[in-house]
Amino acid sequence: MLQSDAHLTLTVVKALNILDYLGEKQRPCSATEISRDLGISRSTVYRLLATLAAGGYVAQDPAEPEKYRLGYKILELANGFLEGVELRRVAYPFLQGLRDLANETVHLVVMDGGQCTYVEKVECSQAVRMHSTIGSRVYAHCTAVGKSMLAYLPREEVEQILARHGLPARTPNTITDKERLFRELERVRQQGYAVDDIENEEGIRCVGAPIFDHQGEVVAALSVSGPAFRLTEERIQELAPHVRAAALAISRQLGYLGEQ
Repeated sequence: MLQSDAHLTLTVVKALNILDYLGEKQRPCSATEISRDLGISRSTVYRLLATLAAGGYVAQDPAEPEKYRLGYKILELANGFLEGVELRRVAYPFLQGLRDLANETVHLVVMDGGQCTYVEKVECSQAVRMHSTIGSRVYAHCTAVGKSMLAYLPREEVEQILARHGLPARTPNTITDKERLFRELERVRQQGYAVDDIENEEGIRCVGAPIFDHQGEVVAALSVSGPAFRLTEERIQELAPHVRAAALAISRQLGYLGEQ
């Protein structure tokens, strides 16, 4: 169990300990049991259980409504963690292979809250290369990885992302018109890859492709990124089939059956 100290919020500690307790017991438990075993007042336990239940983290047992068990939200969090770990593990050899072929930096990115988050990268040996940090976030509308994922989301979801984050101009080449962006996303779907033509960062070009899971849903994207003087338009066209092939190979490892 988590121990409270001056740096932690006591109420959160108590709530987390209740979740740990229910997980360890592996059976529905009453507020009285929880209160007794954890040394938390019964009124506090009831308040915390009500809050956790509202978020789906615990649920009342249908057979014994006075008892509580872990809720569906815990499973969602666990699945999200496991899928993230699995994605990076599965993708890494293909990222390395793409890096070796292109001798440019390769990124693996997921969509989080309508923006792109770098979850893995394989650096190239070039002295001049794109700077990026795992965990950092970038806009979707102006990046190859972002457009690769946006292209395969429902239009209403893309509309929500644009309403939330807008279409800020990162460079003179950034697409800032919504209808023009939707035309660009249609082109991405037709060709199977996306290009960041110096749209997010001055002097940087990227080519990216989507990664799909076993349900055929886009879950990530990968890209090759580098300085525009090396990643010319001609070089982008040379690399695009290899980027698509690497993304499809990762998708296959995740159970994707499309594009047979």
